[in-house]
Amino acid sequence: MDKEDKNEEDKKYPKELYNRRISTSTSPQNVNQLQEYLSKISSGYPGVEIQTFSFSGQWAKIPRQIFEEIARNAKINNVEVTIHAPEQDFQLPATDERGNIRKDNIKQMAYKTSVILESAEIMAKTYGEPIKVNMHAGDLTLTEWDKDFEEKLKRDLLNNYEFRKSFAEKLYRLGYITSEQYNILTSNNIDMETLEKNIPSWAFAKHEAAYINLDGNYEYMGVVMPGRYLSGAVERAREPVSVVDEIYKENEKVWMNIFNDIDKDFNAIKRNLLNNNYLIAYFGYSAIDRERIGEFLYNLKRYRSFLEKVKEYIDAIENNINDIADPDLREAARNKISQYKQYFEDNLKRIENYEYEISKFAKEVVQNNDSPAYRNYFMNKMFDFVNDINSSITNTDYLLSQLKNTVFSEFPIPIVKPYQEVAIKTAPEVIAEGVRMLIEREKDRNPEWYKDFDKYFSYINIEESYPGAPATRPDIWKKLLNNIREKVKEVIEEYMEKYPDFKNEIEKKYGSVDEFVKERIGATLDVGHIKMFEKYGYKKDDILKWVEEIKPEIRHLHVHEAQAGEDTHLPLGMGWDDIIASELEKLRDILENKKVTIVHEPGGYYANQFHRMYGNEYYNLLAGAGPYDIYGNIPTQFNTMLPYGGIQVIPEYIQYTRYSPYSVSIFSQLPIDLGGTGKKQETFSGEKAD
Repeated sequence: MDKEDKNEEDKKYPKELYNRRISTSTSPQNVNQLQEYLSKISSGYPGVEIQTFSFSGQWAKIPRQIFEEIARNAKINNVEVTIHAPEQDFQLPATDERGNIRKDNIKQMAYKTSVILESAEIMAKTYGEPIKVNMHAGDLTLTEWDKDFEEKLKRDLLNNYEFRKSFAEKLYRLGYITSEQYNILTSNNIDMETLEKNIPSWAFAKHEAAYINLDGNYEYMGVVMPGRYLSGAVERAREPVSVVDEIYKENEKVWMNIFNDIDKDFNAIKRNLLNNNYLIAYFGYSAIDRERIGEFLYNLKRYRSFLEKVKEYIDAIENNINDIADPDLREAARNKISQYKQYFEDNLKRIENYEYEISKFAKEVVQNNDSPAYRNYFMNKMFDFVNDINSSITNTDYLLSQLKNTVFSEFPIPIVKPYQEVAIKTAPEVIAEGVRMLIEREKDRNPEWYKDFDKYFSYINIEESYPGAPATRPDIWKKLLNNIREKVKEVIEEYMEKYPDFKNEIEKKYGSVDEFVKERIGATLDVGHIKMFEKYGYKKDDILKWVEEIKPEIRHLHVHEAQAGEDTHLPLGMGWDDIIASELEKLRDILENKKVTIVHEPGGYYANQFHRMYGNEYYNLLAGAGPYDIYGNIPTQFNTMLPYGGIQVIPEYIQYTRYSPYSVSIFSQLPIDLGGTGKKQETFSGEKAD
């Protein structure tokens, strides 16, 4: 075998891929999914994934009879059937059109989740076994990756100990690494593998979206990126920087603004409440100044409102403490903040009592205005109130100074968070609440709902979307899966406590609830999506390394080909590039595993644009497709996916060359194992056939 033949042989897809049933997907543009399903099985496909583009516009219009009929037909014809959740308006992290994540959004998205899971339940009850449901981890690309930037940052961290120490300290104090990881990172000598293992991959991003979490809602603040702080500062431009540094700065800035507002409000309140001479005079020795009493009570009410506002900030701090990775740091911060919270709650109760008592005495002194004995009694009580209020304000002043010290020195509570960490926190909440809604609806229909729960509860598989969306890097992806398992486990355990028979059934069949959720929740790897990292400069070895990392979690595969760094969804082999083949080679030991569903996903440009090449654009058909259309514009299918606010950039390393779907001899250019001649034109990798 000569070298050329050997190269062709190396690029074949692993034979294991064809030793089993491979599903295909329906067109998401068509709401008539029964018709779509029937067209696929009539073409000979042994499996079909049901999907629509949107939730409200399409999914909500599909009658349950459609799901039942698809499941009935699939059972009769031995067709493997799965569901793909909509993409356009079904964002698991619950982001809205402005990028915010609010409690209401989470509830709405949880409801959509429950409806999709219920659709799978309807099918499962007819089909006879649980249905696999595929959900994108999220599609908003708010993180920007760049291979060159990442490599430079890693070199800076390895070679500059002071920078690495500062970097690690910020990650630790913001709650994203443990004390053990901090100690490892601040060792004198570490290698690249140790560095990558102990730092979340978002920390290496070129820029990252920032969110502020104060009241359970996550407000989108925009992106932080080192470059925007360096304009005109040549010396600073030479310093190593990262998104971790910028998020740390934003965190300090937000806290400073909060405490500036607190101090401003508190100083105004103090001026009015600590004027004791006027306070006593308001009640007078000879006459009652009712207007002045009302003014004083108003200021006291403002003080109470102020304390309530500060308590809300303390509640927000307490909520954010739960996200701190290191258990010792988390516990120490929680103990300190819980003390402050208790002090402020006690102070609030006292102020509420003062308001009531002063109002009562003011009313009584008016009624007993001519009674010297009562007036003397009342004046003594007023002196007590004055002393108590003085003490309360002094105590509040001290507590605020301590709170500042805690936030700025002891524990810089992470109130500003990176998008990746927020998304993998809120998405599990969405899924868990969706599971709860599903169970509650089933309970209403069937008192013995728990007996067959495992027969209709879906397999939930989380798919990575485009680079920059949540969980597209394996470390974050695995963390998301674990978070989902924990949240769903909490929901199931709640019902296990209420229904002992449910508990017995789960433990009898699966050993424990942990094993149950581990079986039901896994990953969907889309080999084309992860390949899209090429346009950010990442190489074949990077992509294959990530595939290897996520491999133990994979329960579902989407296979297709991607070209020009975009999500072109070409039929397998048509956009021939050896990276997809190499990804599948990495996975060859699970390709024959019947528990792993493989879905062939041709679509996108191939499905919607390819036919036009034979009609309107004959010139392109003959000349081969380039990055420009016949009018000199860059077609939308080649647009680089960038985060909000990004600028269209075509990196030099993207070679827009001719590839098989646009050439005259289309099918002759398929790989040999797919029936082609082996003679291919120039590909994305730049290779040329003889």
